Amino acid sequence: MQINYRQFPHPVLSYFSDDVIDSDFQASLKSSKTQNTYIFEAYCVTSCEGINQLIEDKKALFAFHFECSTTRFRKVFTSFESFFTFQLPADSIEGKVQICSFILAAEDINNYSLPEFHPDYEGHSFIVKRGDVLGIDAERTFFAEKEIDPLKRIPSIFSVQPNRGENVIPFDMDSSGHKIVIKLSEDNFEHYKTISLNQNLQPLLSSLIIMPALVSILEMIKNAEEQDFDPEECRWYQVIKSRLRELEIDVENKNTFSDSTIAVAQKLIGDPLNISLLALVNFEDED
Repeated sequence: MQINYRQFPHPVLSYFSDDVIDSDFQASLKSSKTQNTYIFEAYCVTSCEGINQLIEDKKALFAFHFECSTTRFRKVFTSFESFFTFQLPADSIEGKVQICSFILAAEDINNYSLPEFHPDYEGHSFIVKRGDVLGIDAERTFFAEKEIDPLKRIPSIFSVQPNRGENVIPFDMDSSGHKIVIKLSEDNFEHYKTISLNQNLQPLLSSLIIMPALVSILEMIKNAEEQDFDPEECRWYQVIKSRLRELEIDVENKNTFSDSTIAVAQKLIGDPLNISLLALVNFEDED
């Protein structure tokens, strides 16, 4: 997001103009990370008492605008508090992320005027709309590190989609991309969507959908089946290869892949059969 002072028809507290004198606005961000999430701690402060009063009256608020050109992610995080936190899913941003920090109008203000306005604006007031910029700090850049890869979790390397073609089979799979796409017939996909809304029944989806797909993939890897694409270029393959290495299985050495593929699949996604059976038992008890 490129900031240009000419975009503003009213005085704006900023580092590039003297619309608001003897005042400044500073915003800082501290980031941390978990396996699948970026966590940001934001701290904003302004020495402009007029704007501070607007924030106290809930007429203005602090905001951070995130924009990632790689993933086309855009989102604004706001708060009336000077210190606040927010989170981003790791898969929502990748590479360079532009971050702009603002003070925004939280509601329409028909007579916007501050004691700190430059004397040139003396006696003038302005109409600002909700979301209009009242203050800006310098733009910054954040680099989303690739090692925070959500695909490192085995279930997340799968994507379930409806297969809307004619004469489709109930369950099909395409592993030629970065994710393994499980294609369900339209009826099955509707059932899948219904079950996925019930947290208690979600373990069943791993057993019914993810498990057979993973076993099929492991069979392909174990038997080094020839494909019309190069699995080495697929992110899902690198994830599984890495997880197999943690189980001391080297895909290049068949002697290390002696367990059955169904046994290895259970180890990779954490005994979904037991969790699914428990979910069914608990579901029956609830009825």
